[in-house]
Amino acid sequence: MLGGAAFSVDVGYFFLVKNQLQNAADAAALAGAQGLMLQPSNFTSGGRAVTLATEYAAMNYAANQPVQLQPSEITFPKGNVIMIDLTRPARTFFASVVGMNQVNIRVRSAAAVATVNGGTGGWRPWAPMDQFGHGSECVGPNDADVNTSPHGDFKTTSHTWKGVTVPTDRYVSPYNPSVGRMDLSLESDCSQVTGYITPRDVMLDNGTIDLKVSSWLTPGNFGPVALGGTGGSDYRTNIREGWDGTLTYGDIIDTEPGNMVGPTKQGHEDLIAMDPSAHLAKDSSTGRWVVLSNAYGVNESPRIVPIPMYSPLEAPVNGRNNFPVRSFGAFFIHSAPNGKTVRGTFIGTLMHGAPQEIPRAGSQSSGAGGQLLGTVALVDPAKY
Repeated sequence: MLGGAAFSVDVGYFFLVKNQLQNAADAAALAGAQGLMLQPSNFTSGGRAVTLATEYAAMNYAANQPVQLQPSEITFPKGNVIMIDLTRPARTFFASVVGMNQVNIRVRSAAAVATVNGGTGGWRPWAPMDQFGHGSECVGPNDADVNTSPHGDFKTTSHTWKGVTVPTDRYVSPYNPSVGRMDLSLESDCSQVTGYITPRDVMLDNGTIDLKVSSWLTPGNFGPVALGGTGGSDYRTNIREGWDGTLTYGDIIDTEPGNMVGPTKQGHEDLIAMDPSAHLAKDSSTGRWVVLSNAYGVNESPRIVPIPMYSPLEAPVNGRNNFPVRSFGAFFIHSAPNGKTVRGTFIGTLMHGAPQEIPRAGSQSSGAGGQLLGTVALVDPAKY
């Protein structure tokens, strides 16, 4: 009876330590996945994924000791997945009588950058047009910057561009349910999805587009949208602080007509002042564009904000109008001195309170399977 009681005490302690180790591994995996979103494809010891995983593991204790991860215990089985695999000894209390002084306990945890189709909080009040396709060519909204003749507006009639004649341009949002769970990061052109996707269009080519323009897109509309209220005051506040409501694929939002130069200038200056040192630079380890700052970590500047986008098939028309949200992007907001234009460069970011799709085991992209916004989620380590 005494032996059985002694054995149960040791076993109970082993389960306690295992639970503590599992909590540490889960925290490390989730933090590391956030690092993958902040710095996609950076798997180095100094990258945010490894750094955050190590930091968060050490915040947890097992057997009264902080959990210190070793480099060999952090791996990346896929581009969007981080794995934590650790083994630690747990001392025995009574089994030492029969020569068993410790038991090695192993735990595993994995987390991935997961796809989202919207989220809560921080939305800025601009809405650019999503990308579309002409044959196998991708055509962005600012294609006048392309080193060939500009394609121009989305065309529903037969036309020729770059020597290719097509009956119509086409558009499929990367957030359209018809392409759900598709690994968009493997698309080399616009053969299936024509919306902006990562890494094809994001963080590789420094893709910068106009979020607010100086001459109208359609009569009376220059890019601003109304989120949570209308008028210059709400618009200015939303630039500075972001709208805390929820946006998901298919939601209907209104345009905010008028050039809004004064509110744009005031709100924009406030946003820039939150991190005036922020700037774009190329990450030498991944070849991707990132935002560096004196006050924040890589790609953590408050000037990186989420913004909805509309389909070229459903562009808003004259005056105050509405349209369904068909895509989302995160943009680094550039300085603009006059309030007439606002430019943004695609940079991946995390969304909170977002519906998510757990990525497939075959996904290769740390940018949530090719979509522009992501969150993080624990996944089954046995699948990787």
